[in-house]
Amino acid sequence: MEKFQTKLEEVINNTFEILRKNDSGSRIVFPTYRDSNHRVSEQELRFVFVEQVQGLLKEYDYYYSVETPTKDIYRFSQDKKYISPRIDESGKSASFDLSIVDKSNNTIAIIEFKAKNSDPHEYAKDLCKLWNPNEKSRYKYLLNLFEKIDPRTKKHFFDKFDPSQNKWLEAKTSEEKVVVIAQSLRDTDEQIREEF
Repeated sequence: MEKFQTKLEEVINNTFEILRKNDSGSRIVFPTYRDSNHRVSEQELRFVFVEQVQGLLKEYDYYYSVETPTKDIYRFSQDKKYISPRIDESGKSASFDLSIVDKSNNTIAIIEFKAKNSDPHEYAKDLCKLWNPNEKSRYKYLLNLFEKIDPRTKKHFFDKFDPSQNKWLEAKTSEEKVVVIAQSLRDTDEQIREEF
């Protein structure tokens, strides 16, 4: 693993640790529902990550962009119904949750954020974009925050990345690697780190 990637994954791990402790040391508040349970959403994951990555960006003189437009045009639905996501010139521009770029606007990392066990179509959309070699980036990540990770959660999660289990996911046709890191809010749960 290259030095920047190692440091980026340290930031990712620190972000998950802050979310588990529910204490960012910053001004973000973690809201609770009426039943006193904490909300688990990709927004907290995204905002805490942005706070934590600032030092690394300064160290490398990198910058970040949110909701970064994609290079290609995609189609995720047709006639108001989901279809298998694909590159399609008659589709629409999509976006990545966060991109890290250098001074020349070259993309260093693309990051998508998810929470809980999202809908299979949502994962298929992200993977369609991330596996696309036209979406140039040295590193591509999908980060997922769970309330808990048990064997059942893990199986359902991995099914989202398997075209034989996720009807929306086309078979991978590129050599692009996407690093998937998932962590739960429970200290006792093991982190998931896989490349797809």
